[in-house]
Amino acid sequence: MKKLLVLTLSATMLAACGQSNSGHEGHEKSSSETKVKPVTVELTVPKMTKANEKVTLKALVKQDGKAINDADEVMFEVINTKTNKSDKQKVTKATDGLYTLDYTFKEDGSYKVISHVTAKNQHTMPSKMVTVGETMAHEHHDHHGGMIHIMPITAKVNEKTNFMIHVHSSDDKAVKDAETKLEIKTPDNKTVWIELKQTKDGQYEGSETFKTPGKYHVKAHAENKKFHTHEESDFEVK
Repeated sequence: MKKLLVLTLSATMLAACGQSNSGHEGHEKSSSETKVKPVTVELTVPKMTKANEKVTLKALVKQDGKAINDADEVMFEVINTKTNKSDKQKVTKATDGLYTLDYTFKEDGSYKVISHVTAKNQHTMPSKMVTVGETMAHEHHDHHGGMIHIMPITAKVNEKTNFMIHVHSSDDKAVKDAETKLEIKTPDNKTVWIELKQTKDGQYEGSETFKTPGKYHVKAHAENKKFHTHEESDFEVK
């Protein structure tokens, strides 16, 4: 009788262990399956065009092969590589994940086109070159070797304002361990410096509290051994 009882208890324990292990394996499998898929952006621009001729810039945004029509932000940035002047235009509507912008280059030169895309808590910014007119090849060069994207800023008086920037190399790779800071001009023309900390590869964050309402200007700086680049934007403290 005692032997039968021991055998019964042993069988019960083995069955319980089997169920426990099975559940653990299922959890690991589930965790693996729910791994976040990367957002991909396929940027299409003409390699060559003429000044004052309309062209179409295209960004196809997908995740796991599925079109994304509700991206948080899609912005095309066109940079004249000779003057470093930048023109930014946002696109809010998409069809089957395709965001398009009709654009006219006003003068001959070499231009870098960047598609800044923020979607599904991810950010990517692929870039391509466009030659306008009879531009010589030696005029092509990097925009300081890197790029910065300043995320939208929401600010209220006497409340902490959070800042986030993304830093990428000219070939769209996240830049790690860069020295980053914000230079902010207040409405009364004072300068406030904010040191940023890296929160993940290519992403840097910081915060500040403003006591005065009005329009502010921010210049983001990023630097490492290979480059020093900056980006500017405006925001309002309400």
